[in-house]
Amino acid sequence: MIKKCVRMTVLYLVAAVPAIHANEMADAAESLCEKVKSCALAQMAEQDLSPEMRQMMQPTLDGMCAQVRGKVGDVPTGHPLYKPAVACLDSMNALSCEEMHSSEGALTPACEEYEELARAAGEME
Repeated sequence: MIKKCVRMTVLYLVAAVPAIHANEMADAAESLCEKVKSCALAQMAEQDLSPEMRQMMQPTLDGMCAQVRGKVGDVPTGHPLYKPAVACLDSMNALSCEEMHSSEGALTPACEEYEELARAAGEME
């Protein structure tokens, strides 16, 4: 479940959010990464995982945020997808951990709107 949430969030951010450079986007992406890490750690605490297994998961969680930070790059804030992308990230960050872990809650209305706009603009397949 943890890997699914982490993998889904990383893939979603990397694939769906064009490389954008601005504090608002970077802050939204960083907040979401930290939230996903927090949710994953809370879920791990509820499970009977060995300390070794928890140690193995930490680099994955840290790597996820590093990967997302590396993808937030060079599209100007005036890009037509900028505000919808930030709205998507913010809406995902507003989800509870339980909503993030459910398959229905992972794609918010703001993210669905962003995906539609990105597809129409040829940014996504």
